[in-house]
Amino acid sequence: MGTRLPPSDLNDSLLRPCHARLLLVAALLLAACSPEKPAPAKGAPAQQKLPPVVHGQLPPELARYAEAIHRSRLPYIHVALHKPDKLAPWNSSLGGAAYLPKGQQYPAGPDGVPLTLLAQFNFAEMPALEGYPTRGMLQFYISGSESKGHFYGASSESTKPYNAEREFLSLARQRWFRVVYHPTVVQDRKKLQPTTVIASDNLPMEGSSALSFDVRTEPVSVQDYRFARILGQPPWELFKQFGAKQDAVSDNYETFSQKYTIAKLGGYSNPTQTDVRTAQPDGDWIVLFELQGGGVKGGFYSEWGDSGMAVFYIRRKDLARRDFSNVVYSWDNL
Repeated sequence: MGTRLPPSDLNDSLLRPCHARLLLVAALLLAACSPEKPAPAKGAPAQQKLPPVVHGQLPPELARYAEAIHRSRLPYIHVALHKPDKLAPWNSSLGGAAYLPKGQQYPAGPDGVPLTLLAQFNFAEMPALEGYPTRGMLQFYISGSESKGHFYGASSESTKPYNAEREFLSLARQRWFRVVYHPTVVQDRKKLQPTTVIASDNLPMEGSSALSFDVRTEPVSVQDYRFARILGQPPWELFKQFGAKQDAVSDNYETFSQKYTIAKLGGYSNPTQTDVRTAQPDGDWIVLFELQGGGVKGGFYSEWGDSGMAVFYIRRKDLARRDFSNVVYSWDNL
């Protein structure tokens, strides 16, 4: 990717990218024009504005849903990015050179090109999050090779006739990406293999960052596939009850519910477009690691296209077994 860097640290911004509103508008238009729903009548009232809310303030129009929204809150590990000063091989990082004990093979794609470290998390450096490891190192690699078999390490199987679930499950084939778990972290350079950054112009990221962590909670997001399960209706159905105010109410709910976070483990997902887990709604897939675009000056920075992001999902039962062989990797943008 290019060398464009953000002007400042975006970790604690209260503003999310505008893709959330654009996504909801697109969903509303799609739902309104589907065969089961008539197109909006001509002369429909123009959308009305509402007083904006701040993060954590529930829009008053949604007061009847307050209890369900409160019960929906999930904890997640918020990841803050810093300059990579004094970064040891066994430290958590975004980007950089990978931790690799002696005797273990560095991961490569089907074309033999070494994969690039996207992130590594040393759980001993992080606060505990229920269900997630409390020790060991979890690494995420993606391919930056020129092969047409993938894009940023993600590939899926198109089927005829189209089968959404089969295509979703194909996203778990770790050919052009890899998720590696080291149960024990060695902090002795003599027992580690020296590694270098695998750079490529075909990658969506550059640089590296040291990390710090804290635990936060968040209510269900509009983009997460569990929204309808929690609130009884998909978002376009729930918000359309507000008529000309539906866009404003949905925008205010986004502001209330989601504080922009570049990287996190756990919590709710915020895909730019459709949550791919809708193809298997009963699969109990949860967020393993999600990365939004952005970064810090002098450190790690990623850009997945227009308002893009990347996410790794895992089934709860696989996470409990510390089995990372069946992880779905997806990324999207506007």
